[in-house]
Amino acid sequence: MSTESKPLQGLLLQMAYPFPRSSSAPQTPQHVKGMNSPRGSTPRGITRSTKSYIYYVIIAGVMLLLLIKSYSGKGSQQLDRVPFLKDHVDDYFNHFEGHQDCGIVSKDLHLPPMTHGGEKFRHLPYCKNRATLLDAMSGGGRHGFDVPFAPKGCHYRWYSTAEVCMILDRFDGIVFIGDTMLQHIYTAFNILLRQNMALGGLQQWKMSESERGACRCENQFIKNECSKFAVTTSEEVKKNDGGSGHSSPYYCDRTPLILLPIIGAPAPENVHSSLNSLLAEDPGSYKPVPIIHSLSLSTSLSWPTATASMDEWLKLADASARNTPLLWLGPVAAGHLKPPGQILSQGNNALWHYTVEMAKEARLREMDSLGMYNLTLQANSWDGSNYGEGIALVQAMMVGLSIELLARPSESRIVDFRSMADHQLAITTRDLLVHLDTMIRHPRKISGVGDIL
Repeated sequence: MSTESKPLQGLLLQMAYPFPRSSSAPQTPQHVKGMNSPRGSTPRGITRSTKSYIYYVIIAGVMLLLLIKSYSGKGSQQLDRVPFLKDHVDDYFNHFEGHQDCGIVSKDLHLPPMTHGGEKFRHLPYCKNRATLLDAMSGGGRHGFDVPFAPKGCHYRWYSTAEVCMILDRFDGIVFIGDTMLQHIYTAFNILLRQNMALGGLQQWKMSESERGACRCENQFIKNECSKFAVTTSEEVKKNDGGSGHSSPYYCDRTPLILLPIIGAPAPENVHSSLNSLLAEDPGSYKPVPIIHSLSLSTSLSWPTATASMDEWLKLADASARNTPLLWLGPVAAGHLKPPGQILSQGNNALWHYTVEMAKEARLREMDSLGMYNLTLQANSWDGSNYGEGIALVQAMMVGLSIELLARPSESRIVDFRSMADHQLAITTRDLLVHLDTMIRHPRKISGVGDIL
């Protein structure tokens, strides 16, 4: 055999026998004659490296089986794979119940970035990580009264209901704690998940025919007599909203959503108990439970009350020993119909200073912050303090985009669902083994499978 062929022969032998054979294994104490091997020592011919990779293969096989099982499951609308969709925002609400009656067109709420020739972008204009996304949504504006909101610097996507469900499935629950503005966002969240523009935020099973007619669309948000029917937990919808002619079930219902209304700090003890009950359901779970928190007009923009409320819920969250990332939402701007008597204490000057200072306080407490002031500036308000269904839907989508990255580092990349035909199977074997190695050697560095995906 020529000298040139010897390296090739050695390479082929190494590929055929990737692990050391017993005859060439190093003489550790267990191989020395006359020395008894301790109980449970590694058998002859199997090295520690071999044993580790066997574990990796077993774990990878189990994860693959779980993925296959979740794909083939029946009995639920919720999909475990994100569909390959394009940005047809003109058609986003077409399949929602009552979309024609409510008169809300998705292009009036959100416009994807466009090139000069009218062709849509695919990648470059979208925010790349959590920090830039929050800054873009907080710092954008409107180029005219009540025109669609434009984010600053980079764009955000408008996800389909199926994609929102994929985001929610990363969590063990989502808690909304706040006053009227946050209650409206929670109502809009239910509208998106139930795909019902007309009555998706209400307890339809409790309403008479005349009440359903009076509380449709915008009236879910602006009529006081309709607010008593507002949904406060996803469990009540799952329990009661089925079978009747006016049912509107969730598209996905694996992640509980709960609203805890508050108007100050400290909150009543029964509100604390509701949060503690959710956090105690599965204390050993790796999945986070994001808390969306906001206080503004109900406290007359009191800075001490807002910071006391932040500390109150941070203390409760930390005591649970769960992964509970918090997101602070700033107040909306004052509309042009704001009563003159409220301009001094609740006008845009006071609201802007409150927005800036509370965002600073949130960051000092390692909370993320999302501003709603610029989103609502130059938007149509029916009373100068509150906004209707369209604004609430945009706010709900922004919250959904924010919590998608709450459990991740600020520099982490935003996954572009639409650029993948099959997101979950796009994990390479090498990356999977790297993450499995990290999970085994440093289990606290990864909070869950969501970090791998």
